[in-house]
Amino acid sequence: MKWQNAFSTGIKKIDDEHKVLVQLLIKLENSIASEDEERVIALVLRELVDYVKFHFKSEEEVMKKINFPDLHRHKKLHKNLVHEVATILVDLKNGRDWSTQELVAFLQHWLMEHIIGEDLKIGQYLGVI
Repeated sequence: MKWQNAFSTGIKKIDDEHKVLVQLLIKLENSIASEDEERVIALVLRELVDYVKFHFKSEEEVMKKINFPDLHRHKKLHKNLVHEVATILVDLKNGRDWSTQELVAFLQHWLMEHIIGEDLKIGQYLGVI
């Protein structure tokens, strides 16, 4: 996965944070087949989860500030993803066999779908895209 102009919301703060998320997904993908894959993946996942929480809060603050009309539903989507990822982390701790490729594919798909399907609406609302 790499950053694409199609992901741009036209809001620098949000786009910059999305770029960090893309870089973290690349880091996760690159941790596959490392010498200490399991430990590295756990560390990168924790970093990713922490950043996702920060980003969601930041993005929601932007939406609140501009009176984004779909804020409540958007917040629910964020909450659902955090819950899904938390469930995956619990599964991993309990020995469920999530392949790294499965995990990376899930996160990449969610991020692309969320940015393109939801976050671009913020820029459209402001008229910057």
